Amino acid sequence: MPTRTYDVIVIGTGAGGGMAIKTLCDAGLKVCALNSGRRLDPAKDFRNHRYSYDLKYRGFGDPRKRDQYYHVENEYTAGLWEHGIAYTVAPGSEWEWPRCHAVGGKTNFWGRSAARMGDIDFKAGSRDGSGPDWPVSYREIAPYYSRAERMIGVASTVQNRPSNPDGDYLPPMKLRCLDYILQVGCGKLGIPYLPDRLAQLTAPHEGHPACHYCGNCGEGCDIGAFFSTPWFFLPLAEKTGNLELRTNAVVRSVLVDSDTGRASGVAYVERDGKREVEVYGRAVVVAASTVESARILLNSKSRQYPNGLANSSGQVGRNLCDHLYGDTGWGYLPQLLGQPSFPDNVSASQVVWMPRWQNLNDPHEEKFVRGYSIYPTGGCGEFPWYAENLEGFGADLKRNIKRYYPTPVAFYCQIPSLASAANYVDIDPEVKDIYGIPAARLHFQWGPNEILMWEHARQVSRDVIKASGGEFWGAGDKPNTPGYSLHETGTCRMGDDPKNFVTNRFGQTHDVPNLYVGDASVFLNCSDKTTTLSILAFTLRSSEHLIENLRQGAT
Repeated sequence: MPTRTYDVIVIGTGAGGGMAIKTLCDAGLKVCALNSGRRLDPAKDFRNHRYSYDLKYRGFGDPRKRDQYYHVENEYTAGLWEHGIAYTVAPGSEWEWPRCHAVGGKTNFWGRSAARMGDIDFKAGSRDGSGPDWPVSYREIAPYYSRAERMIGVASTVQNRPSNPDGDYLPPMKLRCLDYILQVGCGKLGIPYLPDRLAQLTAPHEGHPACHYCGNCGEGCDIGAFFSTPWFFLPLAEKTGNLELRTNAVVRSVLVDSDTGRASGVAYVERDGKREVEVYGRAVVVAASTVESARILLNSKSRQYPNGLANSSGQVGRNLCDHLYGDTGWGYLPQLLGQPSFPDNVSASQVVWMPRWQNLNDPHEEKFVRGYSIYPTGGCGEFPWYAENLEGFGADLKRNIKRYYPTPVAFYCQIPSLASAANYVDIDPEVKDIYGIPAARLHFQWGPNEILMWEHARQVSRDVIKASGGEFWGAGDKPNTPGYSLHETGTCRMGDDPKNFVTNRFGQTHDVPNLYVGDASVFLNCSDKTTTLSILAFTLRSSEHLIENLRQGAT
């Protein structure tokens, strides 16, 4: 029986992989998609309106296993996050690497903030001298942002700000009482306080229902009211008849033709049974996420590529970046004491944000370069986290907790790290995962620019609470561990010079013309915005470039 050769093999089914799969299948190409875990059944695997007291361990999970959880895990999502594929952290470094191995990856549980990047990000190197510019302009990528927004549905408003270009939006979520109060406080300080760009449907869109605000977003949406690839892209791809999705396929390496040096397929291990399998294709798209894509390429060694595939520049795995997250302040608004309770927390959805306002006119007006955003949160949440700030005992404490229920507010930052030669991914020479694949090793520490922004954000959060007439309770002593944001970028950066960059402006690797990268690893650095919408836009562009090359026989 002859071996089948697909048009394209796509590694990964998250934001980038999902967009590539849909776009390639729509173009009539035969696609084999590989995902390291299983499909999810929303009726069984998501929260589905269960309260924590409905669960055996009250939502916290089995205490015998709880210390193994990533920070994003709980009893609702136990078993959906990757623990079999090991990684190591180099001495003197910090990194947490949560990975959802299920089909759709992190899009099943992401935070849904979806803002565009702009020239202030793409040309930041020219503005402040801290690194190279991206090889694209906003004008080039804007049409792909618009198309991605129309596909997934993004709720927001036109805001006319240089740090976050406007797009095509559904109606925004309505502001809450606490938002109007904080908005006035921010206005006194010259800080923007605006509806976030949120990929959560406020109206029916493309056959998907509007969100009914049940509060389950972080544990999976059982009706598909926010964007995830299993709800939005993969069903469309499967309807074309051009997709074969192979689950529980843990990729070992990209295969290379020994004569031409071109990518010829992918080798993977079946999660159940550990059988070694090879699948062949005319082209390969690696969209496994920033760290995993680097690991796959570095492990794809051959006679032609002794240092890893597409790595003649030595840049695969280098320039790892991340968003610094941390609690920059919390307190309460006395104006809301004793007000009726209202379910306005919306599963901590980012109803609003404080988009970057620093270094907009002068790239060096602050002690740090570039800038960050802050996300305010508040409202009547599921658990009264603020109780530890209240005094009292027994019935008096309970009454006080209820009285304060509508009042608490909190802020956390989204601070982009600068690219650094000290932050990178390589292969651990001694450690392999349970499938016999050499493990990724992470080297990372926050730099001085990020710490300056962290201190600035802590002061701003305190100032906003006070300017809003609130009482300040406290702030985090230090940022969260690197990797916490799940927004890592870099490791396969795009650029015009093959000596210094892994891919070109279309995500096509310089060394191997039929090998593309379709995730945030091609980004030169983080910005103050999240990565998912940009992954979708850039991968859409890359996929259409690949389609055209296949049609012309150039790939």
